[in-house]
Amino acid sequence: MGTDKVRVAILGGGGIIGAHLPGFLRAADKCQVVVVAEPHAERHAAIRNLAGFEVPIVGDYREALAMAEVDAVDIVLPHHLHLPATLAAAKAGKHVLVEKVMARNIWECDQMIAACDAAGVTLTVCHDRRYHGEWMALKQVIDSGVLGEIFFWKLDHNQDVTMPPGSWAHWRDGIGGGAIMSCLTHQIDGLRWYGGEVDSVVCMTGARPERMQGEFLGVVTARMKSGAIAELSINWWTRSNRGENRLWYEMVQVCGTRGEAYRVDGRGTFVRLHGPADEAALATYGRAALDGFVPVPAGSWGGHERCIAEWTAMLRGEPAAILTSGRECRGTVEVAEAAYRSMESGRRISLPIRPRRWKPVGMPAELTGLTVTRGPKYHVDRGAGDR
Repeated sequence: MGTDKVRVAILGGGGIIGAHLPGFLRAADKCQVVVVAEPHAERHAAIRNLAGFEVPIVGDYREALAMAEVDAVDIVLPHHLHLPATLAAAKAGKHVLVEKVMARNIWECDQMIAACDAAGVTLTVCHDRRYHGEWMALKQVIDSGVLGEIFFWKLDHNQDVTMPPGSWAHWRDGIGGGAIMSCLTHQIDGLRWYGGEVDSVVCMTGARPERMQGEFLGVVTARMKSGAIAELSINWWTRSNRGENRLWYEMVQVCGTRGEAYRVDGRGTFVRLHGPADEAALATYGRAALDGFVPVPAGSWGGHERCIAEWTAMLRGEPAAILTSGRECRGTVEVAEAAYRSMESGRRISLPIRPRRWKPVGMPAELTGLTVTRGPKYHVDRGAGDR
């Protein structure tokens, strides 16, 4: 593609486009959004306010894929459309960026990977936490080895979310299950990035049909291949992430034999050393880290912004740190799918698991069409969250 600007079509014009479009605008020296596909006219004004009035809007994403001036697509469609949209984009010869979660199960992930490989186009997933400044700062602490042998991980996600039946995300067929596949995959992906691969999982969930068809609550316990234990939880019926004396929207904690560290949204990334510590660790974090947690400097950039910048750089043939290829992010979907199999069977599930086709459980026909795009994903308290 050389040094020309990457010409991008955004497929879908609902809520999450508000996180993606600013990233493209900040990378305007490397890319240009040339079209947005969104069939619902009531969303067009908001799209134009973000993208600019000169960017055309078409009603069907396949119109955008047929445009010769489009080099690559950013798929921000409902989860059940990630597979067909990616297959169509690959067939049209377009590079693909797809919003997390990659797909509803690993069978769909495998079809997406195979189609892009066959077409000679790239497949990248916007798992934005890997590109977020504070999450990256915690990664640097972990990779430095100052924490010693890591034996425990804890990752939480808290929001107050209700999905009405008129939303695709209310339905298991639309979202790929429930809260675990939709948003605990942030924590699963972070865990894999920080601590390596998962060996086995046990899962328990809670469901209330008035909130959504799938689970609104989930707890996953994992044994890592390293031997460490991980606890991951998601609660979509809590307001603990809001207010003056709040807990958190997201939290990551890691404990090792020589230290521990954590990251909490809105507060930052911190580390504490368990003495005696080596001189290199003390030189980096200071002797105060022996007595309590000290802040770790972090970049101020957001994850979507950084992911889009790296993606467009890669497509231009420039040095780029792509942390979330389709092959890499398949493993995140696999852990979530294994958690569901554990919940259904009441047993611990070892990885890897065998791919299975998605088995529909029932979703209104008007929400399943290939031209349906991502609407406001949640009725959600936005407190300290990122949506």
